[in-house]
Amino acid sequence: MKVFSAISFCFFVLIIMMAPSAKALEPLDQAQLNIENGDYEKAIALLTPLLDSNNQEELSQVVQTLYNVYSEQERKKDTQNVLQVFINKFPTAPDAYLFRYWSAKIEEENQNYTGSLAMLQEIIASFPQDMEDTYNLREQAMEDVARHYQYHLEKYQEAIDWYLKILADYPNFDGKSSIRSEIASCYEKMENFQQALNFYQQIFNDETDPFYRQLAELRVEYLKSDPRWARKNPDDLITELEKAFTDKDISTIESLAKKGDFWTGQIYSEYELGRFSPVKKYLETYLPQSNPRFSPVEKKNNMYSLRIEQWADPEYDILYLEIEKGIFGWEWSNVILSNHQLENQINSQ
Repeated sequence: MKVFSAISFCFFVLIIMMAPSAKALEPLDQAQLNIENGDYEKAIALLTPLLDSNNQEELSQVVQTLYNVYSEQERKKDTQNVLQVFINKFPTAPDAYLFRYWSAKIEEENQNYTGSLAMLQEIIASFPQDMEDTYNLREQAMEDVARHYQYHLEKYQEAIDWYLKILADYPNFDGKSSIRSEIASCYEKMENFQQALNFYQQIFNDETDPFYRQLAELRVEYLKSDPRWARKNPDDLITELEKAFTDKDISTIESLAKKGDFWTGQIYSEYELGRFSPVKKYLETYLPQSNPRFSPVEKKNNMYSLRIEQWADPEYDILYLEIEKGIFGWEWSNVILSNHQLENQINSQ
């Protein structure tokens, strides 16, 4: 029995030595192992020669792997170049359109909005009608074009035209209410409030999602309000808010709050949509016990953040009042709850 076991063991060892798994890993597998170990340069060295491959599937894997490595290292130029290798070799392959889209998004990150826009429009125009759109690239590219016009180029009518084209070309599009809300927002910025109201009413009538129904309802309330809370410049509104909180004047605070949709939340989390009335109840609970101390106002993009410390809430001892420019002027439109412990944890990471 012992002799048989010894023979079996030797035979097992021989099989292991002869098995394919005993060979060195293929370059792609070895590169992936290097990436998992954080050795990106070794992975790049292994993968770069494979960019000469004329095998479409292999080259796609190599390009995607290098794309992920370069993206991790924020080497945007190298990322663009490696995507272009595949596009040049296989310009009509499905992955070529995916890589064109990724290139357009990199240009957007670089704030080259006109370049990104041109690339997205080329995807839309050249995408083959008979090709399966696995990644919904054409629809996504159309939405990105509309958002470029809306948010980056501030050409609102062009944005509306593209949003309407999405609704026409994709009648079963799941995000119909999202698109309609963007159209309404564009009409607001063009000060065509009646058209904005029409689209919000469509959302309210057709949508079953409570978020979009509430958003539409609150935007209608906002557009139909007398905007006495708005100010021509942020400094005036900040000064009035500081005084009202210092005086613990709830009535004045309420008069300074944006009507309609008023956003609330906790720091480093998503905001919640609602009216100011729950915030008023919260302030009535903790403002009388607080001794508000204001930090210097911070500007973040097109928003000003007023930080209040020594807030009496035992769970959240910091309050942020956020001010941004709306269609009627500068408006106090957000309240964010925070605390020192949470902020220290985030800052120490």
